[in-house]
Amino acid sequence: MKVCIVGGGHIGTTLACYVKHTNPALHVSIFTRSPERFLKKIRLNDWEGQEAYEVSLDSISSDPAVASGGAEVVFIALPHFAVEKAFQDIAPYVSERAFVGVIPGGGGCEFYFGKYFSQKQTLFGFQRVPFTAKLEIYGQETNLKSWKEYSVVGTQKRERIDEACGMIEMCGLKTGKADNYLSIALTPTNPLLHTARTYEIFGKYDRFHIFKEKCKFYVGWTDEASRTLLSMDAELRELLSAITEIDTSAIRPLAEHYEAPTINLMTRKINSIATFQSVYAPLRAVENGTGFAADTDSRMFTEDFPWGLLIIRSYCDFFGTRAPMMDKVLKWYADYMGVNWFVDGKLCGTDLKNTGIPQHYGITTRHQLLSYY
Repeated sequence: MKVCIVGGGHIGTTLACYVKHTNPALHVSIFTRSPERFLKKIRLNDWEGQEAYEVSLDSISSDPAVASGGAEVVFIALPHFAVEKAFQDIAPYVSERAFVGVIPGGGGCEFYFGKYFSQKQTLFGFQRVPFTAKLEIYGQETNLKSWKEYSVVGTQKRERIDEACGMIEMCGLKTGKADNYLSIALTPTNPLLHTARTYEIFGKYDRFHIFKEKCKFYVGWTDEASRTLLSMDAELRELLSAITEIDTSAIRPLAEHYEAPTINLMTRKINSIATFQSVYAPLRAVENGTGFAADTDSRMFTEDFPWGLLIIRSYCDFFGTRAPMMDKVLKWYADYMGVNWFVDGKLCGTDLKNTGIPQHYGITTRHQLLSYY
């Protein structure tokens, strides 16, 4: 079986090495813009398994024909704004009945998958990344830090979920099955978690504020961030309750996922998670060395708002539910970044064309939206 991983970052490189090590019989390739930066042997340090090993992949290429040619399973580990370009690049070369997956599977990719792939090919997505990982040296060494017990997977074609999970498990990843792809698209991971904390750190200042020191993102998490997070989580639950046509029971609220139903418990929980300890807030040193400014090129800004929280919020307009906390956070972001998303309080601004919301793809009714699931 041919497996292609699109993206040579933290998750992509780690996944490629893990899959090849777990099942050496698989043909494993990486599709990356920078193949020249990769060594022939890549070292993976498995912190949880307390082992390290070197892996030689079958192909590392910037040519989609080489990297994805004949691939039967594709894992895309890229920011969501880059997924459509990846679809376009690999679509002519993957196998006729390929499974093409996005990790994690939100970001609106289901709305344009059919633009590039045939009816025989199938989109799948993970609710969450299967593990946390951090590159030690790009293209040379990576750290696999911690595993989730299993990954919930959904397919856009329900009849292929068993086949998809079987092939993913051949790659060494344990899976659970979601009943539909909506259970992937609306999972409240980074779109709620990251935006709540980003709003708390930067919401009191303008974009040009200089911070005296570089703070950590999760360590120092406050009750204010927990209040915002749990409020948005409750608004999502209200949305899910309004979707009566499709089973959304596979989407666990964050309060349940983190076993922290109250503000105080959530604050303690986020501060205590070991794999969160080393993550810094999206800040960059200013040129004169006097402090740190917001790094608005970070994925915390470019990914989790326009391709995460905004998409979840956009579904509320189809099902008639309100989301005042989501609106508050998104309106702050739009003002902070200078983008036109809201007009007279309604989500209809001209800059929405640069996001992943379903309305951007001509979807205007509840029936049209649910037809994708």
